Amino acid sequence: MMKFLNYPFILIIKFYRYFISPFFYNSCKFEPSCSLYALECFKNYNLFKAFYKSLIRLLKCNPWFNTGGIDNPKKGNKDTWI
Repeated sequence: MMKFLNYPFILIIKFYRYFISPFFYNSCKFEPSCSLYALECFKNYNLFKAFYKSLIRLLKCNPWFNTGGIDNPKKGNKDTWI
């Protein structure tokens, strides 16, 4: 049931990746890109955890607070409090 709720978000992210993201080539400082990270989160987690992890990732993607790097959304990745 919970995965069923993730499908609209997966479709929105795929639409962004294929139709909007090509106009902003090479603008992500993380690996994988933020949209791919969010897509993996919505495929692997329930709606609330995927939304939380994606939101935190998007907030880290700015020129002031973080330098980028490799950040994997896999289930083995330990979060501090979730």
